[in-house]
Amino acid sequence: MSERWGSRVLQELARKQLAILGGMTGVQSAVLFSADGFEVASHAVSAEAAGRLAAIGSSLSSLGSAISAEAGLRVAERTIVESANGTVMIMQVPATPAMSLAVVADRSALLGRLLWASKHCCQVLADAMGT
Repeated sequence: MSERWGSRVLQELARKQLAILGGMTGVQSAVLFSADGFEVASHAVSAEAAGRLAAIGSSLSSLGSAISAEAGLRVAERTIVESANGTVMIMQVPATPAMSLAVVADRSALLGRLLWASKHCCQVLADAMGT
């Protein structure tokens, strides 16, 4: 994990931003994770589940970027997995070191609002990183 994200202040900011995101209708949990799949902060999910979501999210983020590049679309900004029961969205945090946000939402979440709120959360975190 980056020294910057090792900062308790930044981790607390991340937890607060995830809690705000978690207050949206339909959002069940959120996990901020490093590019190598380690949890940085989480909301409404057990430590064990957050670790698994971070690891899988990192893999999905890499796959999304790979298919986007293969299709000539440059780097993917987000990967969305939809099912009959809900949505999992993985979004890049535009910061260095590379981080991503995974948000799990049920069917009651409106995808447009979820997308906007997740993008806002990622930008707040990037701004805190000074990037």
